[in-house]
Amino acid sequence: MIAKEWLELLKQINPMEHLLENFKEMEEIVLSYPKIQERIKARPEDKTKVLKNLKEMRSELSMTFLKSFETFLDNTLIHLYDGIKFKENETALSHLLDSANIVLVPNHQSHADYVAINYIFFKNYKRPLFVAGGNNLNIFPIGTLFRKSGCFFIRRTFANDILYKLTLEAYLYFMLYKGMPIEFFFEGGRSRTGKLLPPRFGLYQMIIEAHQALRQNESLPQELKKPLKFVPVSIMHEYVPEQKSLIKEADGAKKKKESATQVFSLVKLFSYQFGNVHINLGRPVEISFDLTDLKHATQRLAFDCFFEVGKNMRVTPTSLLSMILLDEPRGAMTWSEILNKAILIRNYCQKFNVPLTDSLSDEHFEKALERSIDILIGNKKVNAIGNYQGTQIFYSIIESSRKEVLYFKNTILHHFLVPWIIYLGWVNLFSGKIKDVDDLKRFFLNERKKLSHEFYLPTVKEFLNLALSIISDAIGREVKSLKECMELTHPELYLILTKVTPFARSCHYLMEAYYISGLTLKELSFTHDAGFKMDTYTKRYKEIFENHLKMKGVIQYPESYSLALSRSSLDFFIHSKMAQMNAGYLNILDVEKIDEMLSTLEANLLAKIQANLLGHS
Repeated sequence: MIAKEWLELLKQINPMEHLLENFKEMEEIVLSYPKIQERIKARPEDKTKVLKNLKEMRSELSMTFLKSFETFLDNTLIHLYDGIKFKENETALSHLLDSANIVLVPNHQSHADYVAINYIFFKNYKRPLFVAGGNNLNIFPIGTLFRKSGCFFIRRTFANDILYKLTLEAYLYFMLYKGMPIEFFFEGGRSRTGKLLPPRFGLYQMIIEAHQALRQNESLPQELKKPLKFVPVSIMHEYVPEQKSLIKEADGAKKKKESATQVFSLVKLFSYQFGNVHINLGRPVEISFDLTDLKHATQRLAFDCFFEVGKNMRVTPTSLLSMILLDEPRGAMTWSEILNKAILIRNYCQKFNVPLTDSLSDEHFEKALERSIDILIGNKKVNAIGNYQGTQIFYSIIESSRKEVLYFKNTILHHFLVPWIIYLGWVNLFSGKIKDVDDLKRFFLNERKKLSHEFYLPTVKEFLNLALSIISDAIGREVKSLKECMELTHPELYLILTKVTPFARSCHYLMEAYYISGLTLKELSFTHDAGFKMDTYTKRYKEIFENHLKMKGVIQYPESYSLALSRSSLDFFIHSKMAQMNAGYLNILDVEKIDEMLSTLEANLLAKIQANLLGHS
């Protein structure tokens, strides 16, 4: 049925209809861009190439088609999703669209992001959104559909083609000139792990330079020289359509090239349940026009947007359930156990300004969790098992699906790093490994340093301030410094431990990955005196992980292995100067320091296993 509907939609495309009267105006504005003018003046033959590049990338928006596409999605999305939940927060985008040049910068989890954001934008503001898409999606029929609904296609790489870069910059100049809202996915591609990827700076800088040229054009009226504002957009899927392939790619599988066959296989999606899509606008970020150091200004802007996106990633029912079920050491939980832990985590979120979906913060809390557990069961990620009397149901993640479920946990894990570090710190405090305030401070900073290779974190000051706020809340009085932490009574220390217990295993799988990385480096240092290549490291890393997982000793979680994790954990050892990469070869610099790190990691992992065996969190 869906393939037939796609074809009916395609029939409505009129190739002669465009948003503009014709492409003549677009070409004239693009060719008027100062850098393009300078290039053509020096090399007149490049004019033809510029126009060819422009035709390759440009959107061919049809408002008639866009309205038909909206109607098509109105009737289609209800079969796939429970809904698209859109929150403008305090952004007042409708006002900004008239008063500023707007650039939306969302994170990227799924190809469905293109459709979801464009659909909700058009539905709310009755204006098209011009989205930068990779030219890997420029395939029939989806490329035609996207281009007609406002997408412009850019090559994945064009570093060696300066004329293509200048054409793209000039096209961005044209869109700013015409006051068109622009969108690009700042990560440069879909996250394969659920964690936010670091921002790519290229499009940020090109838009800044294009806008500068617009402001400096003395022939233009002042009303065209609007301020430039970037609007961070946080998008969260309760279930991602491409989840299986994303996880395989995170483990090193080669990305499959998009094809028309893949597009029409979307009919298979109707056998899945996807829950809600949550789209949240963050605080607009305006670029300062003191751009003497353009590179620094671009990076600062990109990370300001990045942090705003991370801050507004809402805890969804699916991500909450994923964290609870993955962190359960016994492997199975009753519904009342799940609900009790969910309430504790929700209370933490409400107290420390971690954003929740509306369904988790109101009277529909339990119903929202029930819907999400149904989605996970229906999509064959979770088993519901009755006991021998049939009076109670236990829920557990299917072992082969743990990495897929981890994707959802990873989307929110950055919100809970501080309570996890506090828990681990208190375990070390009680065991005597932390003896004074210097040990405590060093512990916090070292654990934060490890996590910085997995997540982009707040500043050290913000990190420590949140830790003190959590500690103060737990004991009911203000604690202003780590020094005061060392003066707390034993009952107060236990009270703090109890408060952060729901997060006791949040980052356990990461510790396991770093432990395997250390073991791999240590072993290879003895067998490869002259250094070894990355392939040798990743191959041996996987072998060591699989051997340890079979033994069920220190390594407990199958999700502790992925190619992405093997690399990020290696980055930690390199940045800590225990290893180095030189001319394509890895060399070990400090085996003793690796041994020391392994000893610390092993002690922390064993402490958690022992706590599990004793029935404690």
